[in-house]
Amino acid sequence: MSAPGRRSLWQRLFGRSPAPLASPVVRRVTHAPVAMHWKPGARLPVPDWDVMAAHLPDTADDAQADGYFTTAAGQWLDALADALPDAYVIRTTDDFMLLSAQPERAATLTLRSCTQALRAIRASLGPLACDTGHGPHVVLVFVTRDAYEDYLAQYYGDDDDPPISSGVFINAGYGHFASAHDALDDLEAVVVHELTHALLAHLPLPVWLNEGIAVNTERGLLPRLADPRLALYGPDEMAGRHAAWWDARTIQAFWSGDVFAEAGEGVELAYDLARMITALAARDAPAFRAFVAQAHRGDAGSDAAQDALGYPLAHLVEAVLGDGDWTPQPGRVAA
Repeated sequence: MSAPGRRSLWQRLFGRSPAPLASPVVRRVTHAPVAMHWKPGARLPVPDWDVMAAHLPDTADDAQADGYFTTAAGQWLDALADALPDAYVIRTTDDFMLLSAQPERAATLTLRSCTQALRAIRASLGPLACDTGHGPHVVLVFVTRDAYEDYLAQYYGDDDDPPISSGVFINAGYGHFASAHDALDDLEAVVVHELTHALLAHLPLPVWLNEGIAVNTERGLLPRLADPRLALYGPDEMAGRHAAWWDARTIQAFWSGDVFAEAGEGVELAYDLARMITALAARDAPAFRAFVAQAHRGDAGSDAAQDALGYPLAHLVEAVLGDGDWTPQPGRVAA
């Protein structure tokens, strides 16, 4: 439910009311199809993008590659729409392809939020942002959480559990993001967070840094998310929870990224810690951008921090949690 006087994402970013809504194109592929190659055994249609890319002629220029992958993405979403039980429809803009069962006005607002968020995130991230791949950004909005989780399960092994989330960027083949929300108030935050991941997907970032940037971008563009009146815990309570959780063992799961895939209290505290230490590092904007450009998940960003920021990562954690054994251990950080 919208709060009285709340401004739309458009107004928050640009300070004025949007122009009258224009309906996005409702798309069904009816001409110049491409040959689709599908992952075998998937419950829902998943293209084999490696095979698809191999069938693109070596002589194809950027315009031809863009047309090929745009058409392939449309055919993929057509097949996915046909496989889902509800009335899903594909709608497009120049930059986005949305598959959802939303009413037309809600879908139009979703696409408008996506477009304005893309512009704002590009401005925020500057040269760190990259979306030069072929084809539009694909957004999937599922009617039910069961459908969302069933879709995500296809990208994980039989022994892996999909992350507990309301939205996720899937960087597999044709990068795209999916959400279990269709209410615009909820979807705005998912769009900003996951689109930030999409624009950083070309960098081998540590999970903590990737999530820290996404959360801070989300809170910067949607200030209501940082309203302390909406927090479940006060600052002192959160500080106590952090102090009780983090030690020399649990901090390694933070640096490796493992804790972000777990259920329970640890993942909540990991996102909060990532948010805080990323914000601290970002106070020196030029140094922070150099750090992000160099950071690698193999060492949790340790070498890049020393080189670009001029101090070890442990200093960031000390500023939040106090003294402790916070240094990433190379042998315990996943590559």
